[in-house]
Amino acid sequence: MVATPLRHSENRRKPHEPRVDRHMLYTSRDITVSALTAGSIHVNVSIDADPADIDKWRAIVESDVAITAQAKPKQIREKVPRALREAMEAAFVDVFSNRFSGEIGKVVDAYRVMLRESLAKGTDSELQKALNRARLQEKILASTSMVDQPQACELLGLSGTNPSATMKRKEEKREILRFTIDGRVSYPLFQFDVEGRRIFPTMAKLIALKPETWSDFRLLHWLTRPHLDFETAPAEKLGAEDAEVIEAFKREVVPAEHG
Repeated sequence: MVATPLRHSENRRKPHEPRVDRHMLYTSRDITVSALTAGSIHVNVSIDADPADIDKWRAIVESDVAITAQAKPKQIREKVPRALREAMEAAFVDVFSNRFSGEIGKVVDAYRVMLRESLAKGTDSELQKALNRARLQEKILASTSMVDQPQACELLGLSGTNPSATMKRKEEKREILRFTIDGRVSYPLFQFDVEGRRIFPTMAKLIALKPETWSDFRLLHWLTRPHLDFETAPAEKLGAEDAEVIEAFKREVVPAEHG
């Protein structure tokens, strides 16, 4: 992404034009978006400031600084430089978030059109692979029983006051697999030892053993598909044959680690 310095500009220039071998998705005075393939998007941004934006920005800054400067205690006046910086940052965000918010929606709409055209032509192999992966992921998620954050806290016997923060700590410790479905955080139910009101400790061991080349979806797929060692899915053996599940997973990931 390329940005030009912020300044007044009477003769506004568009961002640098992309290479000719790219498909143009969207262009305006601020943004040029092009694509080499469905999976390779180039966004070129110019933040040349419109005079009206500069005036609005200055007004916000001057208002915030004037309020701060009226404070009489010395310790408050000494904070004016920091207040100025914070006011400038807030004003910048206010002006430019409003300016670019409409652009993003237009870019997304243009990208959707390109995807539909690529699907109709059937010529973008990368797109087809991505769609196949997405369909498999949707199938796996749809076939797996899930719980949301409040339900997860209830299963673990934890406070439901702030379930997001509570479960976030579990995720940061890499104790549990987490997915987002329709914008909501979800956890596969099989990870929970319902009677013990805990997450099966084996999950943390499996996550730790997962190679960098393995996504969480791939581990979920392995856990939920039938395995020859168990005549069922490894997830069904959590809490009963933990050592065997770990050994089976180690054998599975050896090619990924050692070729």
